Amino acid sequence: MRLVYPLMWSRPDRKADRQQSIGTAAALARLGVDVTLLIPRGPDDPMLAPAELQDYFAVTGAFRLVQRPSRWAGESLARQLLWLRQVFRDPALAEADLLYARIPALLGVGGRSPLPLALDLYRPWPDDWPAIRPLVRRTVRGRNCLGLVLHSHHAAGAYRRAGVPEAKMLVAHNGADPVAAGGKPVDLPTDRPIALYAGRINGEKGLDQILAMAALRPGVLFVLVGSEGEGPIEAAAAPLANVHVVPWQAPAALPAWLAAADVLLIPPSRAPLETFRNCVLPLKLFDYLAAGKPVLAPRAPDTAELLKDGENALLVPAGDPAAAAAALDRLLGDKALASRLAGEALALSRALTWDSRAERVANFLERRLNAARRRGAGRSRR
Repeated sequence: MRLVYPLMWSRPDRKADRQQSIGTAAALARLGVDVTLLIPRGPDDPMLAPAELQDYFAVTGAFRLVQRPSRWAGESLARQLLWLRQVFRDPALAEADLLYARIPALLGVGGRSPLPLALDLYRPWPDDWPAIRPLVRRTVRGRNCLGLVLHSHHAAGAYRRAGVPEAKMLVAHNGADPVAAGGKPVDLPTDRPIALYAGRINGEKGLDQILAMAALRPGVLFVLVGSEGEGPIEAAAAPLANVHVVPWQAPAALPAWLAAADVLLIPPSRAPLETFRNCVLPLKLFDYLAAGKPVLAPRAPDTAELLKDGENALLVPAGDPAAAAAALDRLLGDKALASRLAGEALALSRALTWDSRAERVANFLERRLNAARRRGAGRSRR
């Protein structure tokens, strides 16, 4: 199977969508899928080699990389549409079996794709923007749309309500690579317990709730890994002596930070999911599970697909720092509980790898491609 994977961005950076796209492409390539990444390149963008992306995102997998001169890198709707117009005419498509992308504008214009098309999506776009439901139905029910690969059942519900057929949907949770033993230990104090968050640090991630927990538990060191400069969260953390803010860490360095924690934190807030609507089953959760550490998280419809209270995590009400702090006390004070939850989290992670996801995605795409070919053969005989 040969697929072209167009991306909206022109250079690697720290956003989760970049990590998810390259993780998916690399895992498909390891499985034997012929993957070509198609990337816009502006006049100020560097030339890139596949090895540079592999090193940056700490992945293996022999994908190809094609950069095309373009002014249309970016996530605005206008840029997506103009880039797609260029993609649809690209000569790289001539030898491919399908187009695979996570470009939301394809929900509206995917019917114009010259190749069979599959979309990899995390947001429940038809619920966010109900006016697009007719466009989504038209595109996904079209002959050349193989289907949607969705990151969560939470997102799948939105497309189901929009009228997308079940046969054209696959829920494939994201993953993490198994954590290798060893690695350079990080320099953190060892005289008190550590509760750690790793991810982007900004006002949209619910980190105000972790800072409120820190104010309630001065004897615990709260470590926030992922700072990209002085922002509102960094400013709010500065007066708190038990909060340690750490710069963003490359993917290869992150496991050592997770290993240093006693408890890993998903901010006990539903704002990222329900207010800012930019975080559904965050990638950090898969890294947390693979780290084999106890996880404290909010009760939320997306994380509930994987996290079960008292089984593989402790779940707390969102927006209640006192309840979250009390749950943290339980994890720090009950070693047997913490060990059991960590063990169950690690066991779950073994089924949530990039490779296992790639296998499910590839099987879905092959099945849908074969069905499309049979339909085409039937029409040609008539």
